[in-house]
Amino acid sequence: MSQLKRFPYLIELIIVMGLIFYLAQSWYFANSLDSIGDEGSYLYKGYTFARGDYVPFQEYTFWTNKAPLSFLLPGYIQLWFGPGLREARYFAIFLGLLMMVAIWMTAQRLGGKVWAAMAVWVFALSFSQISVYSEAVSQGLVACMMAWMFVFTLGGNRPLWQLLLGSALAMLIVMTRQNMAVVPALLVLYIFWQYGARAGWWSLATSATVFLFFHVLYWPGILQIWVPWLPESLTPFWNQYRVSGQLTDTDFVFDASNLSRLQSFATGIHDHFFIFLGGVSALILWPKRDVWKSSTQFRMAVFLGATFFSLFLLHTWASLPTDYCVHCFSAYQAFYTTAGLFFILVVFSNGISLSRRRLPILIIALLFFAATLGLYYYQRWGPWLLENAQIPRLNRLLRQGEFSTIPLGDILTHTFNLSLELQRRIAASAAGLVLGGVVLLLAWALYRFFLQTKWAGRYSFANVVLSVALLAGTVFPAALENRAGEAKCLNNFLTYYEEAAMELADLIPSESTVYWRGSGRHLAFMLYIDDVNVFLPQIHAGGGYLEGDTQELLRFGLYNQELDTQWRQSADILIFWPTYLTKEVKDFLDQPGYEQIPYDMGKLAQCEDVLVLYRRTS
Repeated sequence: MSQLKRFPYLIELIIVMGLIFYLAQSWYFANSLDSIGDEGSYLYKGYTFARGDYVPFQEYTFWTNKAPLSFLLPGYIQLWFGPGLREARYFAIFLGLLMMVAIWMTAQRLGGKVWAAMAVWVFALSFSQISVYSEAVSQGLVACMMAWMFVFTLGGNRPLWQLLLGSALAMLIVMTRQNMAVVPALLVLYIFWQYGARAGWWSLATSATVFLFFHVLYWPGILQIWVPWLPESLTPFWNQYRVSGQLTDTDFVFDASNLSRLQSFATGIHDHFFIFLGGVSALILWPKRDVWKSSTQFRMAVFLGATFFSLFLLHTWASLPTDYCVHCFSAYQAFYTTAGLFFILVVFSNGISLSRRRLPILIIALLFFAATLGLYYYQRWGPWLLENAQIPRLNRLLRQGEFSTIPLGDILTHTFNLSLELQRRIAASAAGLVLGGVVLLLAWALYRFFLQTKWAGRYSFANVVLSVALLAGTVFPAALENRAGEAKCLNNFLTYYEEAAMELADLIPSESTVYWRGSGRHLAFMLYIDDVNVFLPQIHAGGGYLEGDTQELLRFGLYNQELDTQWRQSADILIFWPTYLTKEVKDFLDQPGYEQIPYDMGKLAQCEDVLVLYRRTS
């Protein structure tokens, strides 16, 4: 600390550099990442809602499968600044910067400047998370609102007006994504506990008012976002708000094998290493009750821990066990990682409780995370390790006294008869485990031969090993991370996308009826096409095409093969992703009365599939 006094503004400079670094990464990702289906769906639906063409949950229009603000907020941004992917992504950058400011403010209040600098840089180095926040999807909206909710409610000395503003934000979070429903409930309980009954009742009234406002505004259609959570046997009177249909087609091919689930979990650990390892370690080293600086700090930690781990369980359950969204695990965590960060900060700023039982549990946890981090790199490490990692032949050494080795891949193939995919993962996980052991040894050496010598008693081994592991697990992935986005479109993706979309718009005559079977990645093209008629249920990022009763599906904004055939036959312009050009579709388009329209996607074709266009000539 004496060194910091010599440079009084050093920490502030580090914080500002972290914010600038975050902003630079966000700008890069916004201009480099290819679009995804959710992005185009939110933007197009939201723009038509904001324009007044339709309203959320309106029958026989779109499938409004998320809470209304996930569509309305980006929709109004486009209404005010113009429709398009660039405008929406630049708004996402702005939201990310607002979130970072909130993280800085809250972290400094709870732990001081050093903790604030750490918090800012944890997010600034989380490239995978920044990439999610830089696209026009609801994670950025929710994360920003949640960060500011904490600004208004954490600290133990918040005025009533801030508590009420935080309570309103908590419910607005739910009205953006219903999967965050536990947040206002836990916040109200926390305010009762931390600030007393008067503040608690006001908080409850505020949250309830916001909740009722949206439900009165969109009643009864809004029930369709809640009934999937309720047992059908107990709520048969709401069956008219349940979609009954079987998913038959999506824009993506999902791998729902157990190996895929395991790899998705490893990806989530890699993308949020500091938050997950820090959160688990905070539970393991939870301070004894008499160690806490104040009851205020203790209550904040309980609230933050309950929020973080309950949301983790809910979002894990909604991704890894499912067949539809196995690989959503990592992206789902981006909704609420601020809760995990502040939980870590509050717990560790109050010290830790170490014992002979806790230290082995901590070490096991560290090694588990190291092995999982290694698993993430199985494609990069696995083949090399299987070929080059040499394992001693113990049977020859023991029986014949001869030392020889055999490649790891040969052992796993001939002795255990494992598939190549599993072998790669085992090898990579083992490498991660070994590297984790090396990190532990380095931490022990640092503690034993340096810290104990110069600062005896100031730092515990648990402090040192956890700090080294968190630092290594945060910096190591950031250093190895491949830049997301297609190499040939980096930094120019938005420009190429706009050029291709405008070229498409020029090919479609005004007042045409358009049949859309592009991929989710092309869906934002529709923002640039005006004065045409579209079949609204087709504007969805996968999942809109089901088997079921035609009229019931259409009422929800979904469709089936019968509707698809009807729309194809009545459209003036037909747009296809080549994947959807089946033999049956090609036979239809080869009949007299249809011709292909030449369409040049320009430089976007370097990094995106080219759409195929047809027009009806008679």
